[in-house]
Amino acid sequence: MKFDQEFYQEIKKIYPDNIEWGLVGILTKQSKVYTLSYDSKILSGIFEIFCEPVINNIAKDKGLTLEKTGQTSYPDFTLFDPGKPNEKIAVEVKSTYRKFTKENKIKKFHFTLGSYRSYIRDPQGKKGILYPYKEYKEHWIIGFLYTRNPACKVTEIKQVIEASQLKSPFMDIDFFVQEKHKIAGKTPGSGNTTNIGSIKTDNIADFKAGESGFKTKKDFDNYWKNYKLG
Repeated sequence: MKFDQEFYQEIKKIYPDNIEWGLVGILTKQSKVYTLSYDSKILSGIFEIFCEPVINNIAKDKGLTLEKTGQTSYPDFTLFDPGKPNEKIAVEVKSTYRKFTKENKIKKFHFTLGSYRSYIRDPQGKKGILYPYKEYKEHWIIGFLYTRNPACKVTEIKQVIEASQLKSPFMDIDFFVQEKHKIAGKTPGSGNTTNIGSIKTDNIADFKAGESGFKTKKDFDNYWKNYKLG
């Protein structure tokens, strides 16, 4: 199974006209709407919500088990055939927003791809991961790039009747589905953290094409198992 192909096909089934990005808030039973701010922590969870039914449908169509993981563990989603425990598929949802120069040109952007100090270096491969690392055959990233809506800085409480007039916190959304090693960089994600950084570019087409310096997952694993900060 090619996960990326399955994901794009399922997107077309669920959203035959276009993906419904116009999410504006959270509805309560009392018909109140808590509007969404453009806080990146909130929006990262929203993108995961967009992806979950798509991934769930793929699992059902292929007869695979789907498991979700907590916030502190890798990956967000695990797909597998119980009869093939060493062929699990890891799926992570990542997002970042565009930043612009004074000339209104897009600055280079990147994603963080998990720690290189946890399961990758753990002899048992069990630290911070749902199943042992060796049981995962494939690692996929669904990455979203968006522009913040300046009209959505804070959360407000509105009535549901006002929903059609509310603004969405993100605009100009684009996304890719790619294997992790094909978009991984060779430096940490930010500062002196122990997060793996992706490639850095101002063009999302590079992520879609998989323009990484790693030809294989083995090359990626060997590099980050031995990476020394500073």
